[in-house]
Amino acid sequence: MKFGKTTHEIVKLASKSDASVLITGPTGTGKTYLAQEIHRTSSRKARPFVVVNLASLHSGTFESELFGHERGAFTGAQQKRIGRLELAQGGTVFLDEVGELSPALQCRLLEFLQSRKITRVGGNQEISLDVRVITATHNDLAERVRQGSFREDLFYRLRVIQVPLLPLADREDEFDSWVHLFLNEICSKLNRRLLSLSEGIATRLEDYSWPGNLRELRNVLEYSVLACEGDRLEERHLPDWFGIAVTKTTGPVLLDTDEKLFGMANLPLTFSYESTLSRFEKEYFKRALNYFRGGISRTARGIGMDKATLLRRLNSYDLNPRRGEGPLEQHTEVDVCVR
Repeated sequence: MKFGKTTHEIVKLASKSDASVLITGPTGTGKTYLAQEIHRTSSRKARPFVVVNLASLHSGTFESELFGHERGAFTGAQQKRIGRLELAQGGTVFLDEVGELSPALQCRLLEFLQSRKITRVGGNQEISLDVRVITATHNDLAERVRQGSFREDLFYRLRVIQVPLLPLADREDEFDSWVHLFLNEICSKLNRRLLSLSEGIATRLEDYSWPGNLRELRNVLEYSVLACEGDRLEERHLPDWFGIAVTKTTGPVLLDTDEKLFGMANLPLTFSYESTLSRFEKEYFKRALNYFRGGISRTARGIGMDKATLLRRLNSYDLNPRRGEGPLEQHTEVDVCVR
């Protein structure tokens, strides 16, 4: 599975231990995939991986769902139930949307993390568990702690290792890998041979802003595969709603002048028009690249320039890839630095 370099390094660190991991980031950025990757590369990979969406658990059934219950523990408890934590014995439990827990449930979870023991509802026997805990949230838990709505002691218990995930639009180096992964999953599920992408649909997918992140990308690809009867995905296979209202503008982005990006450049003026214009254009591209964090596609969209044209202009000014030497390659998404 493809993640950015920094994320990959943190995953390697997390895989070497049983420390609690807190994954943060906007909805749909792949927090469950990342938790699975940590489990898959750890010493617990042969044991269960149990996913629990805490936001979906009702406060009245939380303890039963997470810790289990004995027969007759309450009205309707006609048989013993093994809780999610116990089902993950020896493996990993992934607690999604941990930021949605009420104060009372935060206290209950903290008790487990401190003791690593549970007692089923209606029971009196303590059960020791060997479970790796990974949690995730789209909330800023540190801010929630400052506001007093999230327990500070629980926060530090969860955040031994923290992995922040950026929106998909800011992870251009991963985009092709995610498209390939999702296409493999979808085609395999539907018993279809792996479909290829036409240049047209590839460009549409790359130029889209993906406000729904990986979840939206997978949904769009699934629709397209279902709509395609051949071996190649074309633009006509995209859903009708794709790109409506939430796509990035195709024109220039209006930038806050406080960013000091397109303000007056401190350049010497000479009697040579071409020389002065060339120096100004190079400075323009430097500042644009810095503003859009080195993303070629983002920069091209932001300044209203065709990507291929931008690549040619960057090559002419020797604005090289961050990794390695040589000119920028056509149709290759790379990070660039200004030197």
